Amino acid sequence: MFQIEFVGPRQEGIAPEVLDRMTSDLTRLDQVVTHAKSLFSNVIVQRVHKPLPHGFSILDARGVEVARWSIDDA
Repeated sequence: MFQIEFVGPRQEGIAPEVLDRMTSDLTRLDQVVTHAKSLFSNVIVQRVHKPLPHGFSILDARGVEVARWSIDDA
C-alpha cells in the first residue's frame, strides 16, 4: 500500500506543503506513479477552491518517500 501526497511548490530550505493526500491499494510502484500522474492531471483541470498542486510524493507503508514528481521535472 502506498500514500500519494500532492504538494505545493518547493521553497528554498522548506519542505513543500501537503495540499492533499490519498491512499492507493496498488502494489507496484510504477503503477502508483502512473496513477498519481493521472490524478494530478485531473486535479489541475478540476481544482477551483484550493491551491493547485505543483507535484506529488509517494510514500511506502513505512512512510518513506519512494518517488517524487513535480511539474519542474516534466
